[in-house]
Amino acid sequence: MIDIENAKKVFDEYVSNYDPTVGRIKLKIEHIKRVAENIKNIALEQGLDSEQIKLAEIIGLLHDIGRFEQVRLYDTFSDKISVNHGEYGVKVLFKDGLINKFKLSEKDKEIVKLAILNHNRDKIQEGLDDEQLLYAKMIRDADKLDIYYTMCKYDFKDTFWYPDFDCEEISDLIMNEFKNDKKVNYTDIKNNADVIVIFYAYVYDLYFETTKNILKEKNYLEKFTEKVCKNFKSEKIHTQVKEILEISSGQ
Repeated sequence: MIDIENAKKVFDEYVSNYDPTVGRIKLKIEHIKRVAENIKNIALEQGLDSEQIKLAEIIGLLHDIGRFEQVRLYDTFSDKISVNHGEYGVKVLFKDGLINKFKLSEKDKEIVKLAILNHNRDKIQEGLDDEQLLYAKMIRDADKLDIYYTMCKYDFKDTFWYPDFDCEEISDLIMNEFKNDKKVNYTDIKNNADVIVIFYAYVYDLYFETTKNILKEKNYLEKFTEKVCKNFKSEKIHTQVKEILEISSGQ
């Protein structure tokens, strides 16, 4: 039997090592707890049983466990200029031994590991079995749904990669990647203007209709666009994001 209350206690004990008054730490703790609720709701809608739902919730709690050391060591959420936070989370859990405190079966540990490794990849790796694939899809949707909430509710200085918001335009390369491939190559991102496009591209990487419906009901893309226009002063960026919004809203 999975002990979800023990899992929450272990998570709280781990994050107590980090200062919750620091903007990025506070944001990440709150984000993780909302993602855990999101994935729990997705699991319920998929008709999973109580043990599967609790495992999903644990994946929600642990999917960003690598973020805390990332912030402490690098003061950024950019994997490009620091470490891959999914892979680092697996290190914290499995190499450093934190996973043992969650009292999971070996099968469930493997599901957790694969879900965390795949939650922030461009696409889910091949070779997963049906159950592993389902959890990987659920955490990706649950995570992205709260990223939209976070981008609309939190200060951009705590969510964007770089400190400078005085950008002139989104690069032609990033614009073309979005228009042609409906995705962004993270290695091509050069500044915060380029980072903007990531959040529009997420709509093409959602698996469940419920997630897509919530995105539309909450008007997250529209709210995000308004916030971008307030935080970036360049009229060129304003024009570009409105064009991107029109494309992504049709998804």
